[in-house]
Amino acid sequence: MSLLGADLRAFIAAARKEVRQQRRYPTLFLGQIFWPVLLPASWVLMGRAYSGNDPQALAAFADRAGSSNIAVFVFVGYAMYNWLSVLLWGAGTALRQEQLRGTLEAVFVTPATRLVPLFGPGVGMLLPMAVIFASNFLALRFFFGIFPPIGAVIQAAVIVVLGIPALYAIGALFAASVLRFGEVAPVVQLIRGMFVLACGITFPVAMLPLWAQVWAKILPPTYIVDDIRRILLRGDTIADVAGDVAIVLSLAVVTGILAVAVFRYLEMSARRTGMLGQF
Repeated sequence: MSLLGADLRAFIAAARKEVRQQRRYPTLFLGQIFWPVLLPASWVLMGRAYSGNDPQALAAFADRAGSSNIAVFVFVGYAMYNWLSVLLWGAGTALRQEQLRGTLEAVFVTPATRLVPLFGPGVGMLLPMAVIFASNFLALRFFFGIFPPIGAVIQAAVIVVLGIPALYAIGALFAASVLRFGEVAPVVQLIRGMFVLACGITFPVAMLPLWAQVWAKILPPTYIVDDIRRILLRGDTIADVAGDVAIVLSLAVVTGILAVAVFRYLEMSARRTGMLGQF
């Protein structure tokens, strides 16, 4: 077997390991069905209660958000929020979990490329991500009576697929960096909170100060969320958001390279300090 073939086999094995672990705890999927519906639904109902369906309030919201459809706006944002949560708690902490189990050193002595433990576990997160998006779509359909056109849904799904490399590059960068911090939970909360505030997940980016809007432009979730909303709410097509897609893919390449660089630096440091075995 060629070296590339062996690395590909190891990559698939790493992804399968994550999926098998998820299957061992099927009740975890209940949270991925329950919370992606309950949290955004509560915000939609709260928004409707505060606005009282006042035309002026809806017009003010539409002026900033580009649409008066509060439900779709909120559900798309929370789909990204839950995606980031799964990403940071799953792929983002995969290396740290291996370290806590005492298996990270064993993984590092295998002949497989270091890209396998860095990027492989992220593939296993595609399953919970699919459950989250399906839950959001069904909630819009059955609880709020909203059924976007099939063509728009398919194009939005394409945007999601094109955004996967950028999001998992972020997860890989976080996974490599978290080895240095040790304690995971505070870092996850900090990073996730930063994305929620800066990327227009719960409110329009236009509401942010100018300096924060500039910062939001270098974060891939900003473009992914906005493009999905434009397609579902304004009738735009993939051709209309092609510029944003190009930016997201470029950011994916840059973030992936940075993740590899950070990972290699930490590996070299670990050889000197024995960091991999410390937890």
